[in-house]
Amino acid sequence: MVGEVPLYAGRAAAPDSDDPEAISAWLSSMPTIGKRELRRGFPRALVRKSCDLKAEMARGAVEIIATSGTTENRLQVLWEWSWWDPQEREAMRYNTRVAEAMPPGAPFREAVLTTPVCGGATCHVGNLSRLERTVDGMLFLNQVADPTHWSPAELDRMLAEWNELAPDGVEADPAYLAALCRYATQTATRMSAPRFVTLTYELATRAHKRAIARAIDAPLYSLYGSTETGVLFMECTEGRLHHNARHSHLELLDAKGGLGRVVVTTLGRTWMPLCRYELGDVVRPTSGPCRCGARDEGYQLERVEGRLADCLQSVDRLATPAMLDDAIDGADPRIEGWQLQREPDGAFTLGVVGETDGAQAAEAAAGLLEARVTPRIEAAILPEGSGKYRMVRP
Repeated sequence: MVGEVPLYAGRAAAPDSDDPEAISAWLSSMPTIGKRELRRGFPRALVRKSCDLKAEMARGAVEIIATSGTTENRLQVLWEWSWWDPQEREAMRYNTRVAEAMPPGAPFREAVLTTPVCGGATCHVGNLSRLERTVDGMLFLNQVADPTHWSPAELDRMLAEWNELAPDGVEADPAYLAALCRYATQTATRMSAPRFVTLTYELATRAHKRAIARAIDAPLYSLYGSTETGVLFMECTEGRLHHNARHSHLELLDAKGGLGRVVVTTLGRTWMPLCRYELGDVVRPTSGPCRCGARDEGYQLERVEGRLADCLQSVDRLATPAMLDDAIDGADPRIEGWQLQREPDGAFTLGVVGETDGAQAAEAAAGLLEARVTPRIEAAILPEGSGKYRMVRP
């Protein structure tokens, strides 16, 4: 693969041996790449010399889409459903409850709730019919990128469509689903219970999970990956995240304190193969056999800690978004949403949404960061242009 893709030209040839240690050593000798390198010369630099991109796009086998972006600009991606669907379903079936709910070949009703510009290869902005928002059995509920602009009529429509569909499974951005569930709780609207909910697209806070659990009687599982790499980890029934090892080789570069930075080499991918691509996320690995009984392949994670760009360095440790959420929510669970802003003098402002002044939460954050944190009451936390939310702003 390395010799066929222009982006990787000049790198050492892969070892003849299939020995995992030899391959790992070979990969670790190469530099990592990031979004900047993928943008440079896209798409030609990422297409194998033996592949005819123009012909395959003409027959619909591959297309160019864009990721939503969070802390960086959007990234164009060569996308093929023939790759995405199999690896996503295989990852999800690491979870035994999910596997039972979606046996191969059986009908499966799925609702998707996220920013309408973040639904894989789809874009559902505006006033579209339910039929126009249904793709291969998946109903995309949302048409407005910012939940703070969801009107009661829009919320009622989404709840009505949810209950009419009675989804077997739900894929959702936790911030979006929490907003819908808070409205359902406030209006005493019953929500049909799916057999499971996968939370993805961004980090789920404790407040998100509480709001969702009040309205939906279903287990919540984290699914972690990206549009450009596919699904990398799926949470099992015991709370561990298992590596989707047949579809990616992972390296966790030391980020100190038991944390790792995620570096991905995709496997078995025809279009846009990635070699040592650094996602920009920080995770906390764990080890040993899992009680769920899933096959022991690759890494297992205790949890995803958040974007490296949103981590803060205190005197002697890295404070991740997940650690901040632990401290803030542990001090004041009345907070529905929060965002930490670094000020020019090195201090921080903690914006909070909820029936609280945020003082206790700010004190807890100050203890973690060893810095001054001032609370500020907000009417809402606003998303980025991508529709996703940043927990820490520089």
